[in-house]
Amino acid sequence: MPGNMSVEDVTNLAVQYFTSKGYAAAAPKPLITGVDHNGGLSYDEDSFGTGSTRSLYVIQPCARVDDVQTQEKHGTLPFFTLFALYPAETVAAQRRTSDLLEFMTAVVGLDAKRLRVTTTELARPLLADFERHGIGSNQIRLRPLAEARAEGTGSGWFEPKGHPNAPAFASYSVEFVMADGTESEIVESAVEIAPPHNGGAGFGLERLTMARNDQHMSWDDGAKAFKQAVEAEAQRTGKPLPSGYFAILGLPNPG
Repeated sequence: MPGNMSVEDVTNLAVQYFTSKGYAAAAPKPLITGVDHNGGLSYDEDSFGTGSTRSLYVIQPCARVDDVQTQEKHGTLPFFTLFALYPAETVAAQRRTSDLLEFMTAVVGLDAKRLRVTTTELARPLLADFERHGIGSNQIRLRPLAEARAEGTGSGWFEPKGHPNAPAFASYSVEFVMADGTESEIVESAVEIAPPHNGGAGFGLERLTMARNDQHMSWDDGAKAFKQAVEAEAQRTGKPLPSGYFAILGLPNPG
């Protein structure tokens, strides 16, 4: 597709591509979770687990309260959308990584030479897949596993402290080098061949759109969408506005 793409364009491409690969749509989690973690807001898609007899994708609205601290950083948004993938148990190991890379490069049109991968030795069996899709060894960063596990934030190991579902798995992230030299993380995926479980993969639709257009979005670009989404869900469900709503918008919390 010539010219810039919208988030809707990229979403439609993702639905078409992964449907052609045998994935079916699953319903997202609520944006308002009703638990204290992350200010009562969903910030990932981790609840679908593994072991499904069908490959599933979910389009999950998310917000991270901690991102308020880095809102001036290019690409940090108050509201974002994950396109998450959960292959069926019968899907061959490593196919998900190959599908992800093909989608980003051949379908969306990202230049593979501007992609970076951050992970640990546990992902070494995937390096040949990265190379087949144009990501050379000089574009792959292997972190010490102990360092990645201590942080638990992904890019090697995903085990965030206080997460209500207590995920813990080896992972890799894919970053895109923007024209100004900054890196924007667009994918976080479990390493499907490494225990304790093979988890899922998720890419940010807004971040992927930014990479495709080589243009940053700002915090303010997403604030209106965040406000509307949380207020609409609160009204529809009768749930109170969570504390994260006020923290992200910089408003006093009446509660």
